[in-house]
Amino acid sequence: MFKLLFKWVTGQCELLRITYSNSRQVDRVKRIESSLRLSRSIELKKCADSSDTDVALSVEQIQKLKNIAPEAHPQFQVSLKDSLQRISAHNQIIVEAEYCRKIKFSSDNADHEEKLTKLWRLYNADRVLPSRVGQHWTEIGFQGDDPATDFRGMGLLGLDQLIFFAEAYPQQALQVLSQSHHPQFGFSFSIVGINMTEMCVTLLNKRRFSSYFYSFEKPKPGLTDFHRIYCHIFHGFAQFWFAERPESIMEFGRVREDYLQKVNTLLDAENTVLLSEFQQS
Repeated sequence: MFKLLFKWVTGQCELLRITYSNSRQVDRVKRIESSLRLSRSIELKKCADSSDTDVALSVEQIQKLKNIAPEAHPQFQVSLKDSLQRISAHNQIIVEAEYCRKIKFSSDNADHEEKLTKLWRLYNADRVLPSRVGQHWTEIGFQGDDPATDFRGMGLLGLDQLIFFAEAYPQQALQVLSQSHHPQFGFSFSIVGINMTEMCVTLLNKRRFSSYFYSFEKPKPGLTDFHRIYCHIFHGFAQFWFAERPESIMEFGRVREDYLQKVNTLLDAENTVLLSEFQQS
């Protein structure tokens, strides 16, 4: 009812009003996304949920549906196109992350085994893997002799993100591994890393990273940008863990919840940058 009344008074539909507002880029995209989701039009709702939106076609359809003449409102076309690209890219990250998460690690898959060997070498200065199964895996924080069992919850995504951390930021990844060996405040590095993947995926699916993604200069962030957030979250947790000085690993659940609350508070703030200082150089 409010939308109809406002349109009657101003002569403009909500989407057109948003594009003419002086709001920040991130606010504009989020408002357009919200408007599309709340629309009674199935086609408009699809624009908010699709990961493979034909942006040019969608802009044209919306202009026709809303009776917006591109000649009279050229800014609408530009603004809507940019917003749809960002929304679609965000949806695509969710799709790709979930696809990767659902791939179960298989010892019969040569590519999976190759990634596991790569993980070992990255965190062990290229030291040759002694054997596929053995206690040496506990050195980098797996629970037992065979790390394959620890990837069950997060699938290949958990493995990929541990690898990404070491490849993209080797110094910081090895620093966190070293911290995990602390005699008093140590923790299982890989297990915690996989747990941080779960935290990031949950936040991603709740669209908690949308403000950050929508603030990018480039209109199409990708899965690599999500992996960078993971590195920030994992590295941040390690520092938070030590600052908390837990009595034992049994406090992990409590510390994790406190850290998640801190992350959510940051996500609620404006202009939050989900990158650590070492990622911004």
